[in-house]
Amino acid sequence: MLAAGDYDMMRPLFAMYLDALPLRRHATQAYYGHDGAFYPETMYFWGTYTDANYGRDRRNKPDGLTDNGYIRRYWQGGIELVMMMLDYYDHTGDAAFREETLLPLAVAVTTFFNEHWPRNAEGKIQFHPAQALETWWDATNPMPEVAGLRAILPRLVELPVDERQKAAWRDMLGDLPPVPFGEADGKRFLAAAERFASRHNSENPELYAVFPYRVYALGKPDLDVALEAWRRRAVKRTGGWSQDAIQAALLGLTAEARGFVAANFANHHRGSRFPAFWGPNFDWIPDQDHGSVAMIALQSMLLQSEGRRITLLPAWPADWNVDFKLHAPQGTTVEGSVRAGKVERLEVTPAARRGDVVVGEPQ
Repeated sequence: MLAAGDYDMMRPLFAMYLDALPLRRHATQAYYGHDGAFYPETMYFWGTYTDANYGRDRRNKPDGLTDNGYIRRYWQGGIELVMMMLDYYDHTGDAAFREETLLPLAVAVTTFFNEHWPRNAEGKIQFHPAQALETWWDATNPMPEVAGLRAILPRLVELPVDERQKAAWRDMLGDLPPVPFGEADGKRFLAAAERFASRHNSENPELYAVFPYRVYALGKPDLDVALEAWRRRAVKRTGGWSQDAIQAALLGLTAEARGFVAANFANHHRGSRFPAFWGPNFDWIPDQDHGSVAMIALQSMLLQSEGRRITLLPAWPADWNVDFKLHAPQGTTVEGSVRAGKVERLEVTPAARRGDVVVGEPQ
């Protein structure tokens, strides 16, 4: 929706989480006795765990301990929400949204992650007990939490907030553990966590450092460790919520992104009248995850933004022709046509942003 400029369609999502914030603050205090707010992975729109996942029979169970182990400590979605809101603000520059929605949620979410776990002997936050998404149920310093906070905290510090809040975010950033890595065969690569065990699902948490958090991507340092993690990922597939297509595009892997995007859009649920009712894949019909992944991947093959820089055609096949109009940060639109691997038309609005556009070479 960001790249399509469908900003109005994103606001109800943000409003749902903002409306639930008082309840999530209360739950955090009631369950854990500290400030901030965590958002469950499976949540009713009014802000509580779904009944089946939390468990209706609470006899001999501590408050906050879910029956469902898949989502027991799956709270990193709050970080992902803040990342999405920061991208929305970068696109729109909406000061009212920043003050009324982004900052209240960002302060609450980061406070939770700052206060929920102890510091170790080096003064670093020790995310344990924790889990890496739904896959690794026993983890220390999982990649989604570490990479996610490393992605949002520097951006939050740049917002126009009081110096006390800036200092708190800077201190938290300094207290984060390092990004987890593995090493084998003389190669270094992103890891799912500093330590992880007890596998139950089929995700690649290490690649959350690529998407949704973009700590490692084209044009950023140490791309090789992300590419090595991509090569070594345990689960290789597309469809449903699998993010391989987006991650391939952000890593500049044109052939892989092309294959995944084509497979996603060719998918069709034969029992449905409408072609875009994909699914059920992992969950249900229509599968909005499936279409969202395909759209974001296709958009990312065409255009990627980071800071002021806009990269056009970072992972675009030379034999794919396209007419496009995409939105980028700072109220920018990029419109054009590509034929046989060559840009035949390019219009950037406002024109002052044209100098920030770098055109890649289709492959």
